[in-house]
Amino acid sequence: MGGPLRIVWEHGPFGASGDLYAAARAGYVTRFLIGDVRGKGLPAIEDAAALLGAFREAAHRHGSLPEPAAALEGSIRRHLTQVADSDPEGCERFVTALLVEIPDEDPVLRVISRGHPGPLVRHDGRVTVLHASRPAPPLGLSGTRPDDYAMDTFAFGAGDTLLLDTDGLIEARNTTGCFYPVLDRAATWTWECPRALLQQVNQDLDSHTGKRPGDDLAMVAVQHTAGRPAT
Repeated sequence: MGGPLRIVWEHGPFGASGDLYAAARAGYVTRFLIGDVRGKGLPAIEDAAALLGAFREAAHRHGSLPEPAAALEGSIRRHLTQVADSDPEGCERFVTALLVEIPDEDPVLRVISRGHPGPLVRHDGRVTVLHASRPAPPLGLSGTRPDDYAMDTFAFGAGDTLLLDTDGLIEARNTTGCFYPVLDRAATWTWECPRALLQQVNQDLDSHTGKRPGDDLAMVAVQHTAGRPAT
């Protein structure tokens, strides 16, 4: 994959999961999707597969980020309408998701939230959560026009690292029921290497939960590499 980025992803081996992620090139930008399907088992896998296929098509066919966001809503609505004929709970299925776009030339990233946890970014040596100014409802519950989606822009330049994750990170609990202190722990992680970052997060989560995670977890680490080839 081209562009000034290093990309590493990992999926926790915790069973039949609806956690998903994908990346696609579209002209001079790289687009990312991370999402979490409601529920588990075969219905979750079916919904995840439908969304991944829709993303790969929409990422290439549409211009500014609100356009693929609207296209994904239309695709998921059609999919859920079809499965509702055989699944009495089909009308209650939905997907939280985050769409991210990183251009090759501009030191920024653009984000649209579909009810998904905000990503972490290390910029200028400081780790913060990127909160959406106007998050949209999850896929399957929102509008089908690009104007229905607010896109936020954040600084993202050479040496910065982005961590996309599903709610298995922020909702991880220890044996006494305490949530994993993400921001406190993030300040201690090694952000210079995406692969080492994911390994360290996994090890830290194992230590916090006693290797008994309560939910699935998918993560994608993206580092801006100032024009060097991607890996």
